[in-house]
This record gives sequence, C-alpha cells and structure tokens, in this order.
Amino acid sequence: MDDHALFRCLDEQTSVRFTGRINVLDRLTRQHLGVVLLKDGEVFACRFREDQGLKAFHALVWGAAQLAPLDFVVEPEIVADEERQIHHPYSVLKHRAQAAVERHRMTAGQRPPDHVKLTVRADFLESSVPVTSDEFHVMSTLCEWSQVDELYTHCSLLPHEVTEALVGLRKKNALQVIGPRPSHP
Repeated sequence: MDDHALFRCLDEQTSVRFTGRINVLDRLTRQHLGVVLLKDGEVFACRFREDQGLKAFHALVWGAAQLAPLDFVVEPEIVADEERQIHHPYSVLKHRAQAAVERHRMTAGQRPPDHVKLTVRADFLESSVPVTSDEFHVMSTLCEWSQVDELYTHCSLLPHEVTEALVGLRKKNALQVIGPRPSHP
C-alpha cells in the first residue's frame, strides 16, 4: 500500500515539514472531495466527503486503496492550531490506516445488507453479558439509526469497527432484524 498516490504525496510533504492543504479531487470530474491539512509536516485535520477527522482520513485511505481515481493538489496555507482534529504522528497514522484497510478488507463480506433494520433485543439489555466499547457504541447508535446504511453513516467508528461490533453482538444474540428482510425465491 505504500506505493499509492496518497501516501506518496503525504510522505513527500511530511518529509519537508510542509504546512498547508492537500486538496482531494475526483480525477474525472475535478470535483473537490476533501482536504488534508498539514502543519509542520504533521497531519492536522482531514475532511473527506461527509466525514471529518480520523474517520475521514481512513475513508480517504480506503478510497485510495480501492483505486478510486483521485488527484491530490498541494497548496501552501496557514493552518491554525485550532483546526487540529488528528493528534497522532504521521508514522503512527499511516501504520494504523494501513492496518485498518486490511481489517476492512477482511470484514467486508460480513457487513449486513444496507436495507436491513436492526435493533438491540430487550432481553439482552437486561442481561449481564459483557460488551466491548465498540459494541456499546454500535448499540447506542442503533437506538437512533436502525437501518444498516444509516448506522455506518452516523456511527463515529470506522466501518470495519462497526462490522466487527455487529458480528460480536450477533454472536451474543444481542441483535434482532426488525425490517425489511430480503425476499427468498
């Protein structure tokens, strides 16, 4: 993964302690999809599509890993300390993002269909079965967003973390399908 254009650009800019923005553009339409802010060679903030911060950075890395036709345009700019969303050194951020892409690839087939609606079983809420922090976060998000595509959109966890939490909750018999099930012939 080190050879894709995003990391080549970031490696170069962090090595020269660049301060400014890297605009992310759709190569075909030239539409602005996001931005990575750097200050003194450290990734400071990221916005990509509707996400911000670490979730946006991981979504950007995933998009680049999927060979999405993206261009990166570097522009010097003053970056204020208040704009900081990401607090990891670039080397750690890069390593974690690469690991997240691998975990995402491994869990991609386990994601439920987007149209399915889920809820947490009432009897599970009354039980003393332990849950992980990610499972708890997914359960909390399901209180407001029961459709799978909404869960992935509104949960602050990374997509592979949501999938792993759903798998764990399913193994604990904590989830119930409440709406539309795919039709079987």
